Amino acid sequence: MDPDHAASTSGPGPGGRPGSEGLPGTPRDERPHSFPWHVSRVLNRFGAILSFALVPLLTSLFPLENVARALEGARGMSINLEFALPTPLLDLWTFADPPEPTPGTEPRDTAVDPGTGIESRESTASSGGQFDLTVDTPLETVVLPLEGAGLEIGAWLAFVLVAYAAVAAVLAAVYVGGLDRRLRGEPAAVPTCVAAYGPRFFAYNLLVYGAVAALVPFVLLSPTVLLLAFPALVLLAYLFYAVPFLFVVADAGVLEAFRRSYGFAVGERTYLTFALWHVGVAVVSSLVLSLSVSAGGAGFLFALVVAVPLALVLTAASVSFVRELVETEAVERRA
Repeated sequence: MDPDHAASTSGPGPGGRPGSEGLPGTPRDERPHSFPWHVSRVLNRFGAILSFALVPLLTSLFPLENVARALEGARGMSINLEFALPTPLLDLWTFADPPEPTPGTEPRDTAVDPGTGIESRESTASSGGQFDLTVDTPLETVVLPLEGAGLEIGAWLAFVLVAYAAVAAVLAAVYVGGLDRRLRGEPAAVPTCVAAYGPRFFAYNLLVYGAVAALVPFVLLSPTVLLLAFPALVLLAYLFYAVPFLFVVADAGVLEAFRRSYGFAVGERTYLTFALWHVGVAVVSSLVLSLSVSAGGAGFLFALVVAVPLALVLTAASVSFVRELVETEAVERRA
Protein backbone atom coordinates (compact mmCIF):
# COMPACT_ATOMS: atom_id res chain seq x y z
CA MET A 1 0.00 0.00 0.00
CA ASP A 2 1.22 3.48 -0.84
CA PRO A 3 1.30 5.30 2.51
CA ASP A 4 0.59 8.61 0.84
CA HIS A 5 -2.78 7.28 -0.30
CA ALA A 6 -3.75 5.28 2.77
CA ALA A 7 -6.93 6.06 4.62
CA SER A 8 -6.84 8.88 7.12
CA THR A 9 -6.00 7.84 10.66
CA SER A 10 -7.50 10.75 12.51
CA GLY A 11 -10.33 8.70 13.97
CA PRO A 12 -10.61 7.10 17.39
CA GLY A 13 -7.67 5.21 18.77
CA PRO A 14 -7.71 1.85 20.51
CA GLY A 15 -10.56 1.27 22.88
CA GLY A 16 -12.65 4.00 21.30
CA ARG A 17 -10.49 6.76 22.77
CA PRO A 18 -9.14 9.46 20.50
CA GLY A 19 -5.73 9.15 18.89
CA SER A 20 -3.06 11.79 19.25
CA GLU A 21 -5.14 14.09 17.06
CA GLY A 22 -7.84 14.08 19.73
CA LEU A 23 -5.61 14.50 22.76
CA PRO A 24 -7.03 17.86 23.88
CA GLY A 25 -10.41 16.21 24.45
CA THR A 26 -9.02 13.29 26.45
CA PRO A 27 -9.40 13.43 30.24
CA ARG A 28 -6.11 14.29 31.94
CA ASP A 29 -6.03 11.09 34.01
CA GLU A 30 -5.97 9.06 30.77
CA ARG A 31 -2.93 10.84 29.35
CA PRO A 32 -0.23 10.09 28.50
CA HIS A 33 -1.31 6.61 27.47
CA SER A 34 0.59 3.42 28.24
CA PHE A 35 2.98 1.45 26.05
CA PRO A 36 0.33 -1.19 25.15
CA TRP A 37 -2.09 1.57 24.11
CA HIS A 38 0.42 3.10 21.72
CA VAL A 39 1.36 -0.30 20.29
CA SER A 40 -2.34 -0.99 19.73
CA ARG A 41 -2.75 2.40 18.06
CA VAL A 42 0.16 1.65 15.72
CA LEU A 43 -1.20 -1.79 14.85
CA ASN A 44 -4.55 -0.19 13.97
CA ARG A 45 -2.66 2.00 11.48
CA PHE A 46 -0.17 -0.63 10.35
CA GLY A 47 -1.22 -0.49 6.71
CA ALA A 48 -0.43 3.21 6.57
CA ILE A 49 3.14 2.73 7.78
CA LEU A 50 3.97 -0.64 6.22
CA SER A 51 6.17 0.79 3.46
CA PHE A 52 8.52 2.16 6.14
CA ALA A 53 9.44 -1.43 7.01
CA LEU A 54 11.98 -1.00 4.22
CA VAL A 55 14.19 0.97 6.63
CA PRO A 56 14.71 -1.74 9.30
CA LEU A 57 14.93 -4.30 6.49
CA LEU A 58 17.79 -2.43 4.84
CA THR A 59 19.64 -1.74 8.08
CA SER A 60 19.30 -5.44 8.96
CA LEU A 61 20.71 -6.60 5.61
CA PHE A 62 23.45 -4.07 4.92
CA PRO A 63 25.86 -5.08 7.70
CA LEU A 64 27.08 -7.70 5.23
CA GLU A 65 29.50 -9.32 7.66
CA ASN A 66 26.69 -9.93 10.17
CA VAL A 67 24.48 -11.47 7.49
CA ALA A 68 27.29 -13.72 6.25
CA ARG A 69 28.03 -14.96 9.76
CA ALA A 70 24.33 -15.58 10.40
CA LEU A 71 23.95 -17.57 7.18
CA GLU A 72 26.94 -19.71 8.12
CA GLY A 73 25.33 -20.52 11.45
CA ALA A 74 26.88 -20.88 14.88
CA ARG A 75 28.76 -23.73 16.50
CA GLY A 76 25.93 -24.47 18.90
CA MET A 77 23.11 -22.22 20.05
CA SER A 78 23.77 -18.78 21.47
CA ILE A 79 21.55 -16.47 23.50
CA ASN A 80 21.87 -12.78 24.17
CA LEU A 81 19.55 -10.43 26.04
CA GLU A 82 19.30 -6.87 24.76
CA PHE A 83 18.00 -4.17 27.12
CA ALA A 84 17.11 -1.74 24.34
CA LEU A 85 15.58 1.64 25.09
CA PRO A 86 13.54 3.46 22.41
CA THR A 87 15.70 4.55 19.51
CA PRO A 88 14.86 5.53 15.92
CA LEU A 89 16.77 2.86 14.00
CA LEU A 90 15.85 -0.47 15.54
CA ASP A 91 16.55 -3.55 13.43
CA LEU A 92 17.44 -7.23 13.71
CA TRP A 93 20.89 -6.49 15.13
CA THR A 94 19.35 -4.45 17.93
CA PHE A 95 17.88 -7.69 19.27
CA ALA A 96 20.45 -10.30 18.24
CA ASP A 97 24.21 -10.49 17.89
CA PRO A 98 25.59 -12.32 14.85
CA PRO A 99 27.20 -15.72 15.54
CA GLU A 100 30.82 -15.67 16.56
CA PRO A 101 33.28 -16.02 13.65
CA THR A 102 35.77 -18.82 13.23
CA PRO A 103 38.08 -18.98 16.27
CA GLY A 104 41.43 -17.30 15.77
CA THR A 105 40.21 -14.86 13.13
CA GLU A 106 38.53 -12.27 15.28
CA PRO A 107 39.45 -10.14 18.28
CA ARG A 108 38.57 -10.99 21.85
CA ASP A 109 37.78 -9.04 25.01
CA THR A 110 35.20 -6.75 23.46
CA ALA A 111 33.80 -3.75 25.30
CA VAL A 112 30.67 -2.34 23.67
CA ASP A 113 29.11 1.07 24.11
CA PRO A 114 25.32 0.52 24.04
CA GLY A 115 23.47 2.04 21.12
CA THR A 116 26.46 3.43 19.22
CA GLY A 117 27.75 0.48 17.22
CA ILE A 118 31.28 1.27 18.42
CA GLU A 119 33.39 -1.31 20.21
CA SER A 120 36.90 -1.55 21.63
CA ARG A 121 38.54 -4.95 21.25
CA GLU A 122 41.75 -6.64 22.27
CA SER A 123 43.06 -8.50 19.27
CA THR A 124 44.25 -12.11 19.46
CA ALA A 125 46.51 -11.54 16.50
CA SER A 126 48.92 -9.52 18.55
CA SER A 127 50.94 -11.06 21.31
CA GLY A 128 50.99 -7.68 22.97
CA GLY A 129 47.20 -7.44 23.14
CA GLN A 130 46.63 -4.67 20.59
CA PHE A 131 43.35 -2.79 20.93
CA ASP A 132 41.16 -2.11 17.92
CA LEU A 133 38.17 0.16 17.44
CA THR A 134 35.36 -1.29 15.35
CA VAL A 135 32.69 0.89 13.79
CA ASP A 136 29.51 -0.70 12.45
CA THR A 137 28.52 1.29 9.36
CA PRO A 138 25.43 0.58 7.25
CA LEU A 139 27.57 -1.36 4.75
CA GLU A 140 30.33 -3.05 6.72
CA THR A 141 32.22 -3.19 9.99
CA VAL A 142 35.41 -1.14 9.89
CA VAL A 143 38.20 -2.27 12.24
CA LEU A 144 40.87 0.29 13.02
CA PRO A 145 43.91 -0.28 15.27
CA LEU A 146 44.09 2.22 18.10
CA GLU A 147 47.56 1.57 19.43
CA GLY A 148 50.12 3.36 17.34
CA ALA A 149 47.44 4.98 15.21
CA GLY A 150 48.70 8.02 13.34
CA LEU A 151 47.07 10.98 11.67
CA GLU A 152 46.12 8.92 8.64
CA ILE A 153 44.19 6.40 10.73
CA GLY A 154 42.60 9.19 12.74
CA ALA A 155 41.49 10.99 9.59
CA TRP A 156 40.04 7.78 8.15
CA LEU A 157 38.17 7.09 11.37
CA ALA A 158 36.76 10.63 11.38
CA PHE A 159 35.65 10.24 7.76
CA VAL A 160 33.91 6.93 8.50
CA LEU A 161 32.08 8.36 11.50
CA VAL A 162 30.96 11.48 9.64
CA ALA A 163 29.77 9.40 6.68
CA TYR A 164 27.89 7.03 8.96
CA ALA A 165 26.38 9.96 10.85
CA ALA A 166 25.16 11.47 7.57
CA VAL A 167 23.62 8.23 6.27
CA ALA A 168 22.00 7.46 9.62
CA ALA A 169 20.67 11.04 9.82
CA VAL A 170 18.93 10.79 6.46
CA LEU A 171 17.45 7.39 7.32
CA ALA A 172 16.23 8.58 10.72
CA ALA A 173 14.76 11.80 9.30
CA VAL A 174 12.79 9.93 6.65
CA TYR A 175 11.81 7.12 9.00
CA VAL A 176 10.76 9.05 12.11
CA GLY A 177 9.37 11.99 10.17
CA GLY A 178 7.44 9.73 7.81
CA LEU A 179 6.05 7.59 10.62
CA ASP A 180 4.87 10.65 12.51
CA ARG A 181 3.11 12.03 9.44
CA ARG A 182 1.48 8.74 8.50
CA LEU A 183 0.24 8.14 12.05
CA ARG A 184 -1.50 11.51 11.77
CA GLY A 185 -2.97 10.67 8.37
CA GLU A 186 -0.69 12.98 6.39
CA PRO A 187 1.50 12.24 3.35
CA ALA A 188 5.02 11.05 4.18
CA ALA A 189 6.69 14.02 2.38
CA VAL A 190 10.16 12.45 2.28
CA PRO A 191 12.07 15.48 0.89
CA THR A 192 10.48 17.72 3.53
CA CYS A 193 11.49 15.32 6.30
CA VAL A 194 15.09 15.17 5.08
CA ALA A 195 15.37 18.95 4.81
CA ALA A 196 13.66 19.68 8.12
CA TYR A 197 15.06 16.97 10.37
CA GLY A 198 18.20 15.64 8.68
CA PRO A 199 20.58 18.35 9.98
CA ARG A 200 19.36 17.82 13.56
CA PHE A 201 19.85 14.07 13.40
CA PHE A 202 23.28 14.63 11.85
CA ALA A 203 24.32 16.98 14.67
CA TYR A 204 22.92 14.54 17.23
CA ASN A 205 24.87 11.63 15.74
CA LEU A 206 28.10 13.62 15.71
CA LEU A 207 27.51 14.58 19.33
CA VAL A 208 27.04 10.94 20.34
CA TYR A 209 30.11 9.78 18.40
CA GLY A 210 32.15 12.62 19.84
CA ALA A 211 31.18 11.60 23.35
CA VAL A 212 32.20 8.02 22.62
CA ALA A 213 35.48 9.16 21.08
CA ALA A 214 36.23 11.07 24.27
CA LEU A 215 36.18 7.74 26.14
CA VAL A 216 38.75 6.12 23.85
CA PRO A 217 41.88 7.40 25.66
CA PHE A 218 40.53 6.06 28.95
CA VAL A 219 39.62 2.71 27.39
CA LEU A 220 43.16 2.45 26.05
CA LEU A 221 44.44 2.79 29.60
CA SER A 222 42.09 0.06 30.80
CA PRO A 223 38.94 -1.52 29.31
CA THR A 224 37.65 -1.61 32.88
CA VAL A 225 36.96 2.11 32.57
CA LEU A 226 34.15 1.41 30.11
CA LEU A 227 32.63 -1.14 32.47
CA LEU A 228 32.77 1.34 35.34
CA ALA A 229 31.15 4.00 33.15
CA PHE A 230 28.35 1.66 32.08
CA PRO A 231 25.82 2.73 34.78
CA ALA A 232 26.30 6.37 33.80
CA LEU A 233 25.84 5.50 30.12
CA VAL A 234 22.61 3.66 30.90
CA LEU A 235 21.31 6.61 32.92
CA LEU A 236 22.13 9.06 30.12
CA ALA A 237 20.49 6.79 27.56
CA TYR A 238 17.33 6.73 29.68
CA LEU A 239 17.22 10.47 30.37
CA PHE A 240 17.61 11.38 26.72
CA TYR A 241 15.97 8.56 24.75
CA ALA A 242 13.25 10.97 23.61
CA VAL A 243 15.73 13.42 22.06
CA PRO A 244 15.74 12.15 18.44
CA PHE A 245 11.95 11.81 18.44
CA LEU A 246 11.55 15.39 19.70
CA PHE A 247 13.36 16.66 16.59
CA VAL A 248 10.27 15.56 14.68
CA VAL A 249 7.23 15.63 16.95
CA ALA A 250 8.13 18.93 18.67
CA ASP A 251 10.19 20.45 15.83
CA ALA A 252 12.84 21.01 18.50
CA GLY A 253 16.46 21.93 17.97
CA VAL A 254 19.22 19.78 19.43
CA LEU A 255 19.68 21.61 22.73
CA GLU A 256 15.94 22.13 23.17
CA ALA A 257 15.32 18.42 22.58
CA PHE A 258 17.82 17.48 25.29
CA ARG A 259 16.21 19.93 27.71
CA ARG A 260 12.70 18.67 27.06
CA SER A 261 13.68 15.01 27.19
CA TYR A 262 15.27 15.56 30.58
CA GLY A 263 12.12 17.33 31.74
CA PHE A 264 9.95 14.41 30.68
CA ALA A 265 12.34 11.93 32.33
CA VAL A 266 12.17 13.62 35.73
CA GLY A 267 8.58 14.83 35.54
CA GLU A 268 6.52 12.12 33.82
CA ARG A 269 6.07 8.69 35.36
CA THR A 270 4.86 7.35 32.02
CA TYR A 271 8.28 8.19 30.54
CA LEU A 272 9.76 5.55 32.85
CA THR A 273 7.00 2.99 32.41
CA PHE A 274 7.15 3.28 28.61
CA ALA A 275 10.91 2.70 28.75
CA LEU A 276 10.48 -0.35 31.01
CA TRP A 277 7.86 -1.84 28.69
CA HIS A 278 10.14 -1.25 25.71
CA VAL A 279 13.10 -2.85 27.48
CA GLY A 280 10.95 -5.82 28.49
CA VAL A 281 9.78 -6.41 24.93
CA ALA A 282 13.36 -6.10 23.69
CA VAL A 283 14.63 -8.64 26.22
CA VAL A 284 11.98 -11.23 25.37
CA SER A 285 12.41 -10.63 21.63
CA SER A 286 16.19 -10.87 21.81
CA LEU A 287 15.91 -14.23 23.56
CA VAL A 288 13.94 -15.66 20.63
CA LEU A 289 15.76 -13.84 17.83
CA SER A 290 19.27 -14.62 19.07
CA LEU A 291 18.41 -18.32 19.12
CA SER A 292 17.02 -18.05 15.59
CA VAL A 293 20.02 -16.15 14.22
CA SER A 294 22.40 -18.80 15.53
CA ALA A 295 20.46 -21.56 13.74
CA GLY A 296 21.78 -20.87 10.24
CA GLY A 297 20.09 -19.64 7.07
CA ALA A 298 16.53 -20.69 7.88
CA GLY A 299 16.79 -19.26 11.38
CA PHE A 300 18.17 -16.00 10.02
CA LEU A 301 15.26 -15.63 7.59
CA PHE A 302 12.78 -16.33 10.39
CA ALA A 303 14.49 -13.77 12.62
CA LEU A 304 14.42 -11.20 9.82
CA VAL A 305 10.70 -11.75 9.19
CA VAL A 306 9.98 -11.26 12.89
CA ALA A 307 12.43 -8.44 13.65
CA VAL A 308 11.52 -6.07 10.80
CA PRO A 309 7.83 -5.56 11.69
CA LEU A 310 8.71 -5.64 15.39
CA ALA A 311 11.23 -2.82 14.91
CA LEU A 312 8.71 -0.86 12.85
CA VAL A 313 5.97 -1.16 15.48
CA LEU A 314 8.27 -0.29 18.39
CA THR A 315 9.67 2.78 16.65
CA ALA A 316 6.22 3.96 15.58
CA ALA A 317 4.93 3.43 19.13
CA SER A 318 7.81 5.55 20.44
CA VAL A 319 6.96 8.30 17.94
CA SER A 320 3.31 8.16 19.02
CA PHE A 321 4.22 8.24 22.71
CA VAL A 322 6.64 11.17 22.51
CA ARG A 323 4.16 13.16 20.40
CA GLU A 324 1.55 12.56 23.09
CA LEU A 325 3.97 13.78 25.76
CA VAL A 326 4.50 16.98 23.78
CA GLU A 327 0.79 17.54 23.15
CA THR A 328 -0.10 16.82 26.77
CA GLU A 329 2.51 19.34 27.88
CA ALA A 330 1.00 21.91 25.52
CA VAL A 331 -2.49 21.30 26.93
CA GLU A 332 -1.22 21.74 30.48
CA ARG A 333 0.46 25.01 29.59
CA ARG A 334 -2.79 26.35 28.13
CA ALA A 335 -4.82 25.24 31.16
